[in-house]
Amino acid sequence: MKTHKVTIELSATDYMLLKEMADASKWPLQEVIMQCIQSGMPPTLSKVPEAFHDDLIFLNSLSDKDLMKIADGNWPEPKNQTELHRKADFSYLRRTYALSLLKWRGHPISPEDAML
Repeated sequence: MKTHKVTIELSATDYMLLKEMADASKWPLQEVIMQCIQSGMPPTLSKVPEAFHDDLIFLNSLSDKDLMKIADGNWPEPKNQTELHRKADFSYLRRTYALSLLKWRGHPISPEDAML
């Protein structure tokens, strides 16, 4: 696996929180930081058919208010829907992705919403 080195500046408070977690868990600081990054990553499309990627990636550019409209089912269907869109229930997929983005952006998601 290829790796890349990245240098970031952390506030003293953030550094101390990470360092305390590393010490308490007996993990190297780098592993604690990687765990934080991986658990806070935006939703992935790795399990979504390639045909839907552009439509879903577009959602990243929308405001939280618009994502909430999608999650509530109050957003028009794409005009270019194919048989694959209908067969895969793209509306459901889009709503789920919108909810994932909202959660990643820090909005609380109710258990009912998460069970879409």
